[in-house]
Amino acid sequence: MSSKVTLKHVAFSMRVRLHLLTAITVIFLSVYGKIVCPFIDTLTFSRVLSVLGIVYIFQVITRELFYALAPTSFLPVSISRHGFHVSVVTWLLAGAIASLVHSYLYTDFHWASHLKLLSGYWGLGAGVLSQLEYVVLEKYFREKHSAYKPDIDEKISSRLMESFAVFTMVPALMMVLVSFRFVFEGFTDRAAAMEVFFLGVCFVASALFVSWRYGQALKEDCEHLTDAVSQVSDGDFHVKVDTSRTDDLGKVANGINDMAKGLRLREQIREAFGRFVNPEIAESFINNFAGKNSALETGGKRQEVAILMADIRGFTPISESMEPEDLTLLLNGYFSEMVAAVQMHGGMVDKFIGDAIMVVFGLSEKHSNYAVDAVKAAQEMQNRLENFNNIQAQNGKRTINNGIGIHVGEVVAGYIGSPDRLEFTVIGHAVNVAARIESQTKPPNPKLLISDSVVNLIGDSFATKMVTQANLKGVSKEMNLFTIV
Repeated sequence: MSSKVTLKHVAFSMRVRLHLLTAITVIFLSVYGKIVCPFIDTLTFSRVLSVLGIVYIFQVITRELFYALAPTSFLPVSISRHGFHVSVVTWLLAGAIASLVHSYLYTDFHWASHLKLLSGYWGLGAGVLSQLEYVVLEKYFREKHSAYKPDIDEKISSRLMESFAVFTMVPALMMVLVSFRFVFEGFTDRAAAMEVFFLGVCFVASALFVSWRYGQALKEDCEHLTDAVSQVSDGDFHVKVDTSRTDDLGKVANGINDMAKGLRLREQIREAFGRFVNPEIAESFINNFAGKNSALETGGKRQEVAILMADIRGFTPISESMEPEDLTLLLNGYFSEMVAAVQMHGGMVDKFIGDAIMVVFGLSEKHSNYAVDAVKAAQEMQNRLENFNNIQAQNGKRTINNGIGIHVGEVVAGYIGSPDRLEFTVIGHAVNVAARIESQTKPPNPKLLISDSVVNLIGDSFATKMVTQANLKGVSKEMNLFTIV
């Protein structure tokens, strides 16, 4: 099947159903003409049915030709509406052919008889039954070709106004024609027919005006709904649609407001959650956990990352000499600078451990050179701490120092804990090694130490110098520790 759906995609069984609707109309017109027309009444029923049957065959062939030779419309309309236009055209042509054949075969019949037949095809067929065929085609294309989404903007208000106008005008027109037939047959006088005509015109005009006004109101309400949906699609979740309507559109408006409220709450949760964990992890968690009946699995996946551990030197005596409120302000100021440095280079703050901070690099696919990012973040942390201390000293407040250790190794990254209380973290031997390296950042060693695995990955990006060989607790072999020159 081609990417664009056309009338050629209408199955044979569906076309047969449409032809049967036409056949039912032919039978109805035959019975109606035989019963009410004083001229057709002189003919046998088989005679009437055979003539209209010829017109029916013409109409079927005409429809099939349209489907085969004009499967798409030159107008910007949906395929189902194009099918509706084809239906209207075939009914109009069939009515014209039927009246011409009828007038040719029965020259002695009054012109009203031919007009009556024409009005049946045009009013009942092109006016009413074509609307039914429109609905049938729409349902068919929705069920059979639901994946096809044409770039067409058809207004429901225009569709309803069109249908309302047809269903108002056709009955009124039929009543006017019947009244003039009664005049011709001697059942009433012309004044009565003119009265029916006058009332028909007045009521149809009034009904069309009311339908136009209703259509305008419906159009405005639909535009408000579609505008609100577009705003939500663009990420604006602060929409508020009028819900004063008590019908189905009012329910849709309520649904849009509830949807926007839910999405707004989701964004607030994501933003708040992102303050406790890395924003990328928060986004991933919400996306995975947003579906109904979704369960977040514990455990994780193995991958190589860079672990950075930073710890404040001499924090215990500092905490003993400060009030809790002042200590909290000091830590918040310090951590704000450290987190900013980490996020600048794509790191994820895994956790705060008292005065220590644990950072992971390499969890995001956006940052492939995680060892380089970790070293750059460490340098930025040192620069920011120096500026922080200068401001603290200028304000007569306490200054602090820290040590930073970096190691690269395999960890398991994922959700750890129970279904009721989870934490996203990384665990593994590499985390312990990074902590042990950080513990070596005390005089005479420099404040930044990295392992040889980090040196191997950063290559020539930084100038390094070996500082010491250390026996780290929990590590079986001596490790060479380096710093950045």
